[in-house]
Amino acid sequence: MEENMFTNPVLDGCADPDVIYYEGTYYLYATNTDMKDDSEMGFKVYTSKDLVHWHDAGMALKACDSWGEKQFWAPDIIYTNGLFYLSYSVEEHLCIATSRSPLGPFVQEVKKPLHEDTKEIDSHFFQDADGTWYLYFVRFFDSNQIWGAKMTDDLLGIREETLTRLLVPDTPWECIQWPVNEAPYMLLHKGLYYLTYSGSHCLSDYGSGYAVSDSPLGVFRKYENNPILRSNENVHGVGHHCITWSPDKKDMFIIYHRHYDLTKMSPRRLCVDRIRFEEQDNGPDILVVDGPVTTPQPCFFQA
Repeated sequence: MEENMFTNPVLDGCADPDVIYYEGTYYLYATNTDMKDDSEMGFKVYTSKDLVHWHDAGMALKACDSWGEKQFWAPDIIYTNGLFYLSYSVEEHLCIATSRSPLGPFVQEVKKPLHEDTKEIDSHFFQDADGTWYLYFVRFFDSNQIWGAKMTDDLLGIREETLTRLLVPDTPWECIQWPVNEAPYMLLHKGLYYLTYSGSHCLSDYGSGYAVSDSPLGVFRKYENNPILRSNENVHGVGHHCITWSPDKKDMFIIYHRHYDLTKMSPRRLCVDRIRFEEQDNGPDILVVDGPVTTPQPCFFQA
């Protein structure tokens, strides 16, 4: 294959990714679906200059520096006020750890989950245009549901009085094998809030869609042509994703996981494709994903 071409998947053994661009480098954190031993319990960090070629930079967070002992899932990363904050789930509870470096070590100073009596996964940080921080996450009831809340000033908890249920699975594509709305990721575009998410059981016809609101805590209206990313005959299990931009901020990309192949789920693998806003004659812009792409394609930009 030509040097300026690549083929998905771009990284093996990972799922539930999140990426931050910091000082000219992309840093990626993900669920480790191919652990060799207990020393890899926690989260690795990977680095890249082009979103295609990734380097394993070691453990960013080790289990010993966090509450919980297993099931380290779905990390989400932000940088603000000189600190990196890593939100993640452990044993189906939410935790937040901090570090001075994107490489870690991330440490949870007070080793306890956000809510000791409530199971929660798939957390996501979002900062509104006015500087307010929000946390989005999933709670379990008779379905997987997406909730959100304003964060406390130290970004280590939520303001409980703002806790709001935002999305429940209520359309057929979200309810295959189990009703699921999970993996929230928020975008602010032209004054509107686009809450992207995944739907249906991860072993089924998994995919991703979005809902739009005038406010970061709703009410959200689901896009009528969801899902915008969906499994097909060539690739299974496409879903839980993050969204990032090219260094010049001109192009937008979606990084998501897929099943290992058409016959087994794990160890899962990561893919990257283009995603964009498309103007409409009537109504808000829509989100469009060019994928899942499984054939060779040009690298998105030069490192």
